[in-house]
Amino acid sequence: MPSFDVEFEVFCGTCGAGLCNQSDTRKSRTRGENQVTVEVCEKCVEAETQPLKDRIYELEQLLEEARELIPA
Repeated sequence: MPSFDVEFEVFCGTCGAGLCNQSDTRKSRTRGENQVTVEVCEKCVEAETQPLKDRIYELEQLLEEARELIPA
């Protein structure tokens, strides 16, 4: 769990998934202030990209059907 002087929990603001294992603390490069870095929430990335993956699949199927209509 990330910590400075106190421990705290980190959650995704979109889906609520716990992100403590995907979070870290550091000092900022320019001002030396405390910072928290958080990796992207994989659950939200999957939810965002799934419609695109579905559309790619649909287009691949249409392309395959079109290829079958072209005489060899």
